[in-house]
Amino acid sequence: MTTKKLAKELGLLRQRSQSTNGSKTLLSNQIFAYLIVIDFESTCWKEKTNYGQEIIEFPAVLLNTSTGEIESEFHTYVQPQERPLLSEFCTELTGIKQVQVEAGIPLQICLSRFNRWLQKMQVEKGLVFPNGQQKSSAPSPSQKPCAFVTWSDWDLGVCLQYECKRKQLHKPDVLNSWIDLRGTYRMFYDKKPKGLNGALQDLGIQFSGREHSGLDDSRNTACLAVRMMRDGCVMKITRSLEKAPSMVKPMFGNTTADSKKEKSKTDKEKNTPNTEKPSSSKIPPKSRQIKSCSEDITKYLDTKENSVQSLISPKTLLNGVESFT
Repeated sequence: MTTKKLAKELGLLRQRSQSTNGSKTLLSNQIFAYLIVIDFESTCWKEKTNYGQEIIEFPAVLLNTSTGEIESEFHTYVQPQERPLLSEFCTELTGIKQVQVEAGIPLQICLSRFNRWLQKMQVEKGLVFPNGQQKSSAPSPSQKPCAFVTWSDWDLGVCLQYECKRKQLHKPDVLNSWIDLRGTYRMFYDKKPKGLNGALQDLGIQFSGREHSGLDDSRNTACLAVRMMRDGCVMKITRSLEKAPSMVKPMFGNTTADSKKEKSKTDKEKNTPNTEKPSSSKIPPKSRQIKSCSEDITKYLDTKENSVQSLISPKTLLNGVESFT
């Protein structure tokens, strides 16, 4: 065997060794120890309508960024109340049947149960969530920073946001910031993905399950996130619904007149929300309520000194975990 061939083989062996080690510990440089991937399915119609969309499937999967494993799942079907009968188009697209949503629960109860699941994960895993409102010390070793991940801004920035406003429901504050994996994918690979399935195919990954099944979409989005992290992508918060203090200078240098115009435009959007969900991919409408995080927040997250927020109050901790059983 020539020296050149031997060198090539040794080089190949090193690459395999690195790949094997990488599969055991994905990413020591990740900001978040856990990611919660969400992908809602909602009421939809083939023809264009002015109907507000309602969530009919609410899934969430808890991904460990160190191992790449899904450690827990939350899933339930939700009863639509404004338009209780699913369209044929909706059933064909999502695979969700009328009997499944009728056996589901109202969104208000769903959010309550989801909040209890989050609290349970905080107790079991030590999860803490970013809080852009205030700064505090870095998380302790027992605390595991966690963030939400969606494929586009539609799920948390449009669908849940507008439905809760219409129905005057309170949602957990931690759902006000998230990682848009579609935008992150586009920036990291410098390539516009053709839907979730297209993004997976571009990386040689086969979609597992049924497209537009909320739970299957969530699992596949988690799989894509794992691959991206293995390729060196560091997951960071990309969107937030947190309102900036009124005395703070506008983030993008808007004048006072511009700010008034934006407020007027936002008020109109609140009264006439965009409820259209594309059948092939979730493309969020232009909404001024969704803003990119500032560079200061990104730099702050980079140092892992991001402040964290716990859903669990001292009273809850004292009372124990009986409510989760």
